[in-house]
Amino acid sequence: MGNIEKLLPKDSLIVQKIFEAYKKAGDAEPTRGYLGASIIGHSCERYLWYCFRQCCSPSFLGRLYRLFETGDREEGRMVANLRSIGCEVHEFDSNGNQFEVTALGGHFSGHMDGCALGIPEAPKTWHVIEFKTHNNKSFNKLVKEGVKKSKPQHYAQMQTYMHLTGMKRALYLATNKDTDELYSERVKYDRVFCGDLLE
Repeated sequence: MGNIEKLLPKDSLIVQKIFEAYKKAGDAEPTRGYLGASIIGHSCERYLWYCFRQCCSPSFLGRLYRLFETGDREEGRMVANLRSIGCEVHEFDSNGNQFEVTALGGHFSGHMDGCALGIPEAPKTWHVIEFKTHNNKSFNKLVKEGVKKSKPQHYAQMQTYMHLTGMKRALYLATNKDTDELYSERVKYDRVFCGDLLE
C-alpha cells in the first residue's frame, strides 16, 4: 500500500513540523496489551481478533493525532458544562487516574470519561458518562438516529462500562465541532447485549 501522505497537499513548513511532532509522539505510545472498550462494538469480528492479537500496530497521520487531542480537550469543557447545571461529576478514581474497567483476565479493558449524579432527567441515578466530538455530518446522523444506530461502537463502549461498574444508565454527550451544538442521550443498560459482547 502506498504512502497516502505523498498524495496530500503540501502544508507550510511550520504545519508540517507540528504534525511531525504529533506523529512522533503518537507513534511512540505503547501498544495496548488488551482489547479496548472503544472498539469492542466493531462490526467485524476478524478486525477485533487482529487487534487483540496485535497483528498490526495502528499508526495515524499527525493531523489525526492532533484531532484525537481535540476530543480529549473537549472532555474537560463538557465536564464543566455538566457541573454548571448542578451535576456531581467524577473524572478520576481515588488515585487520580481515569476510571478503568477490566474483564476476561485483563484481556479486555476500558477507561471511562467519568460518572455523574444529578443528571436532570434522573437526578438520583449514577450515570456512566461518555463524551464525543463529531463533525457536522456525523452529528446530524446521531441526532436523527440515536447513538445505538448511528454509533454502535460508542453504544457498545457505554454498555460495557455499565456492565462492569454496575451502573444502569449512561449519559452520552456529544459536541458538533462545526457548530458547537450539543446532543445528549441517556442510555439504559442492556444485560443481554453485554453478555453477547463479552462472552
